[in-house]
Amino acid sequence: MIGKRGVGIALSSLALVASGIGGAPAARARDHDHDRGHAFQDCTGRENITYGPGLSLSSGTSAVSVDGTYRCTDVPGRTITATYHTEGTTGGTCLLLASNKSEETLHYADGSTTVIAYRSGPSVRLAGVNTAVLDGVVVSGRGKGSAAEKTIQTLPAGLPTDCVLGGGIRHTVAFTHLSITR
Repeated sequence: MIGKRGVGIALSSLALVASGIGGAPAARARDHDHDRGHAFQDCTGRENITYGPGLSLSSGTSAVSVDGTYRCTDVPGRTITATYHTEGTTGGTCLLLASNKSEETLHYADGSTTVIAYRSGPSVRLAGVNTAVLDGVVVSGRGKGSAAEKTIQTLPAGLPTDCVLGGGIRHTVAFTHLSITR
């Protein structure tokens, strides 16, 4: 069981990470350069992730289903909300995710959409927080042809024993940052 000190450290780490991610859209929104490689849109959000079968200590492929909400800022500094759904697979364990492959569909508040195909994603685990970086491309909708990079930081979903008992880890929550560049 995690003690009060461990919970405090984890929460402090998450607050630090969230504050670092939260400042990125404002900083990039001030960059009005529309050239290739500069932020076209920056989004921060929160998502609920479901794995089936659950992630355990043994490696294997699990289906991943994600529902979340982004708050996005474009280059002129306009802010818009987008909900999204992602379906994909991961070949990983509850200790480390690997080889993610997924497609994410964003539905913006103005009625437009963006579909992003992700094909890779290294991850690292530190102090119980798993951070994965997914590289992708916008395959249709707003920003078609643009590069996309998504950082996902999953929080510990339960007790460490959940990894080996009861079918593994089936659900977790994550904080996300998405950057779409031209």
